[in-house]
Amino acid sequence: MKGFSSSLSASVMAILAGVMTCLPVSAQPPGWNDPFPAHKVMDNLYYVGTAQLGSFLITTPEGHILVTSNYETSVPVIQDSVESLGFDFSDIKILISGHAHPDHIEGDALVKQMTGAEVVVGRLELPYVQAFETPGGKEQPVDRIIDAGDTVSLGGTTLTAHVQAGHTNGCLAWSMDLEENGRTYYGFIECSLNGQFLRYVDNAEYPEIASDIQQTYRNAKEIPAEVWVSSHGVFYGLDEKYETLVNSTPGDPNPFYDPEGYKTHVEEFEQIFLNTLVRQVTEANDQ
Repeated sequence: MKGFSSSLSASVMAILAGVMTCLPVSAQPPGWNDPFPAHKVMDNLYYVGTAQLGSFLITTPEGHILVTSNYETSVPVIQDSVESLGFDFSDIKILISGHAHPDHIEGDALVKQMTGAEVVVGRLELPYVQAFETPGGKEQPVDRIIDAGDTVSLGGTTLTAHVQAGHTNGCLAWSMDLEENGRTYYGFIECSLNGQFLRYVDNAEYPEIASDIQQTYRNAKEIPAEVWVSSHGVFYGLDEKYETLVNSTPGDPNPFYDPEGYKTHVEEFEQIFLNTLVRQVTEANDQ
């Protein structure tokens, strides 16, 4: 499956060019919020996001966990996806808030309103979540604050938090066990390794950004991800992997099993960061 990630740079450039942080609802990039077919990734992990914004449902006998609400206007799309899989949106008991950009947390208040779910937020993201202006002035919900290494459990499924600082101060990823055909896999819901549009030189708001994201790349290389997804489908080759999935026959390998693709993905994004850092340092020295 290595080929899914090896050509990622061109896709990232085309889709994310010019987007430094993530855009407010009034400036949503065209097509980002379009529906995408809901599908099983593996075991009890399902994709319920939009064409470009990752959102994941983890089902259990005691209710469900939703990872990331995306834009507020994404919530009806996510609800339709959840229900197309035969699950009840109101059975979502836990919402894990995405990293603190509008296209990942803007829908938190609406999901809370619709389901009553406990909303989990990373401690390092908390100031930015609390300062975020939700459409209509709704209060941004925070029910549980967690740190790296903390777990979220429901109905026999446990997720472990990993901080991937850099893209935001406390960008949270999650690992979990996934089972298929008698084997257990290391499942990983990545936050974001995208550092192409960030400011590393003279960043007064986040002076540690360069060292943080370098540590994130080092940590990411140590994660034994086998079945992995991310906050944007383009980061993990969603379109290609889904096409392979729908065209597969019984006995074919699961296209989301992609440990080599994960390694390539980390190396590629680290190189993009290094190129960006060198450019910014050069520009600063030339001034």
